[in-house]
Amino acid sequence: MSIDTDQRNEIDARFEELLARLPDDTPSRDLVRQAFGIAKRFHADQVRKSGEPYLEHPIAVSNLLVDLNMDAATIAAGLLHDVLEDTDLSFEALSGLFPAPVPALVQGVTKISRIHFDTSRHHQIENLRRIIMAMAKDIRVLIIKLCDRLHNMRTLKPLAPERRIAISQETVDIYAPLANRLGMVRMRTELEDLAMYWLYPEEYQALATAVAKNRRLREQEVQESMEVLRARLAELGHPNIEITGRSKHFYSIFRKMKHTGQSFEEIYDLRALRVFCRSVAQCYEILGQIHSIWTPVPGRIRDYIGMPKPNMYQSLHTTVIGHRGMVTEIQIRTHEMHEVAEYGIAAHWKYKEGKLDQTLDRRLQWLRQLTEWITEVGDPNSLLDALKKDVFADVVLCFTPQGDVIELPADATPIDFAFAIHTKVGERCVGARINRRLATLRTKLKHGDVVEILTSNSGHPSRDWLDVVVTGRAKSKIKHWLKSKEMERWVADGWSALNRILKERNIEVTRAELEAHLDKLKEPFRLQTREDVLAEIGFGSISPQAALSRMNPDWSRARRAARKKARPSRRSEALVIVAGMEELHVRLAACCKPIPGDPIVGFVTRGRGVSVHNVDCPGIARLRTTDDSARLLPARWNVKEPVVSNVYLRIEAYDRAGLLMEVTQEIARQNIFILQCQTRSDKRKNLAVIRIEADVSDLRQVDNVLEGLRNIAGVVRAERSNRLMA
Repeated sequence: MSIDTDQRNEIDARFEELLARLPDDTPSRDLVRQAFGIAKRFHADQVRKSGEPYLEHPIAVSNLLVDLNMDAATIAAGLLHDVLEDTDLSFEALSGLFPAPVPALVQGVTKISRIHFDTSRHHQIENLRRIIMAMAKDIRVLIIKLCDRLHNMRTLKPLAPERRIAISQETVDIYAPLANRLGMVRMRTELEDLAMYWLYPEEYQALATAVAKNRRLREQEVQESMEVLRARLAELGHPNIEITGRSKHFYSIFRKMKHTGQSFEEIYDLRALRVFCRSVAQCYEILGQIHSIWTPVPGRIRDYIGMPKPNMYQSLHTTVIGHRGMVTEIQIRTHEMHEVAEYGIAAHWKYKEGKLDQTLDRRLQWLRQLTEWITEVGDPNSLLDALKKDVFADVVLCFTPQGDVIELPADATPIDFAFAIHTKVGERCVGARINRRLATLRTKLKHGDVVEILTSNSGHPSRDWLDVVVTGRAKSKIKHWLKSKEMERWVADGWSALNRILKERNIEVTRAELEAHLDKLKEPFRLQTREDVLAEIGFGSISPQAALSRMNPDWSRARRAARKKARPSRRSEALVIVAGMEELHVRLAACCKPIPGDPIVGFVTRGRGVSVHNVDCPGIARLRTTDDSARLLPARWNVKEPVVSNVYLRIEAYDRAGLLMEVTQEIARQNIFILQCQTRSDKRKNLAVIRIEADVSDLRQVDNVLEGLRNIAGVVRAERSNRLMA
């Protein structure tokens, strides 16, 4: 599909409109005009899925950057952000055409789609890793990427349904939280609402209908509340106070309904007011005056001016029983605070010789810390989980005794706090005082806690700490310390794990061949040496199954054949002899699932032969008290060679990270094949129940694996069960 003359003229007109929005600064305009010329040249005949010229997209992205008052270099990079990915222009050629930092910004935004990855998830995570590393050098990379994603979300309709859903889910999981982390609330809310339209179409339409149904009434109620409040504040000495209404966006309402179980009619903060003040002092004065006018709702007052949110948001929040008894949320802030609340970091964008001012640089400290450990995360699949905990989760702000603020994710512990201060403090941590009182290292920190870390030269990390910490930084530092001290052990364990699984699958390979295959894992898992790979396997960070799959796909496919060969006949009539009943069909009872070695008894059924039960089967116990007890007959096993049998295992343990991995590793160590695994977690009691269906050869193997499972830290009970899940 080619672009006609009218479309080219329309593109030129749109660019001139963009240029007219820029400050009257000749060098800046010249740079943006040059960028458009290169973009026009290389995207000349490209079209989008919708059929419109591709240049519509970079111009739209640059207009969004102008809305954010970004500098000329960023706007130029917005026009060029796809040339490295979608055209033949190289980074070297781009660097020869434009001054710094334009080429670096374009390269930072560029995806890594030209590199081959095993799975789309791996591709997504590695792309995210690259963006994070680039934005750590220059936060403008992320701002361009967010504008790029916003315009893509606005124009998602022409894509296939599965692509729309995948892109929308990625937007909710990654880009909206990143926008929120930078305080760009307006960007975040639109991204979330656009994603909800495709991810939850029925809920979106239902919510749109509900909002529209009583919109006029709510707008009238909000208008009356504004007039009443404005008049009362004027009487109290605050004339000409600016008050506006605030609407809650769809995804926020949807998320609140889902989280609280409330209906739309029960969401009380749909009616909300914003009060704009001239100064911080006036904000607090107005808060007091509002409470003298309307009754505040207890527990609903939030001071984000005295203690701003990590994303720079500042405001006073209160909920009151307002005009006509309506529950109303009121936000009180200065105009400067409002600008930051809407646009975040872009609101006070100041570059001085290419560097952020010191205030903004401090507020981006979380990003600096993130990059310190992101390069140490070996398994790409663990990166997104770590980001969700460290960056995208709710946060708590704690203080050192000197008053320095330490930002941590919810449920963080003193160990996380210690590693956030410095690696050496974390490694030597032996205890903590929280608000001047001694506390355990497992204590979950709360907003505003003052934490003092107690250290000792003889202190050192423990493997148990991995079950306590929640931040990616702390986990990576603890793992690094443990592996540095016990490297030989982890390497040996890694060899053992690989050799065991190769033997299970009847795969013959020389050590030299295996070493060559191990070298293939260094790049995908971002490790330096073969020993690092083996240590990660031995430590449990990389499963031997995943390692084998990446080494050679044929080895992964050998699993089914190995299992089939290892499983002999299950003909139960050859396994059990029931006295005097040789002519009847004999079957193993499903209620108690006896296996060779169990004490058993036969029961003559009506028309279905003899069913064989464990002697302590509850069903048999009931039969012994009835007239049917005469139909119980002695039975014995007739096992002449190993026979594979089905068994259910039930494990109850205190819930923690890594529990399931340790359970399955112990079962694999016993050379037992897992057929199914189901888990349940009781957050209130902090207990997890794991039920596993497995193949075993005899009772001795079951006893051995149960003993091993009972020795795992935190396991309360490990036993056989008569079914997979209650």
